[in-house]
Amino acid sequence: MLIKDIASCERPYEKALEFGVDSLSDAELLATIIRTGYGDGSSIDLSNIILNCHYLYKGLLSLNYLEREDLISIKGIGNTKATQILAIAELSRRMVKQKLKNEIYFMNAESIVSYYNEKCKYLKKERLYLMLFNTANMLIKEILLSEGTVNQSLISTREIFVQALKYEAVNMILVHNHPSGNVEPSKSDINVTYRVYEAGKLLGIELFDHIIIGYDKYFSMHERGII
Repeated sequence: MLIKDIASCERPYEKALEFGVDSLSDAELLATIIRTGYGDGSSIDLSNIILNCHYLYKGLLSLNYLEREDLISIKGIGNTKATQILAIAELSRRMVKQKLKNEIYFMNAESIVSYYNEKCKYLKKERLYLMLFNTANMLIKEILLSEGTVNQSLISTREIFVQALKYEAVNMILVHNHPSGNVEPSKSDINVTYRVYEAGKLLGIELFDHIIIGYDKYFSMHERGII
């Protein structure tokens, strides 16, 4: 059914204007973004197809897992619509990240884990982040140190402390993700942690923790007594 064949009070734009955007279903909200359907199908029909095309996740959550290739394989979705959908998903993720980032305190492990779960759970590669904190235990800088396998030979202790000194940090935390979901540290993870921890003691900049993030799980080297 085409949009023009739907009663005007039920069309996404008209419905939003009269009753507010919160009155729209998920498919109707997405329809206001993609605007047109395909063939005899309306933008709402196409939106329902998009929201149910992922093999595992359905609904709005699926938008976080769909790649451009997944979207353009759907009839009626070209590069323009795919970009619009991917942009909406990215905006949603950034809004969550910004809120969580603003709440991060040095001693609040839960907020750190929540922030990085949201930031890393869709990644297919490992990323190692350096978090720098001031004397009030507030996050002052977040730096991506590496992407790929977190190998001790690829991590520059010097670069870590150059950044820490540059931003006058007094404490720091390393965080990296395991895309497999297994949060147990490797020998390399532990070696990197020890090396940075010992160097930090000499410079008076404490490595408070090294946290490994998996999907809804984490491993804290501080909590486990490794450092």
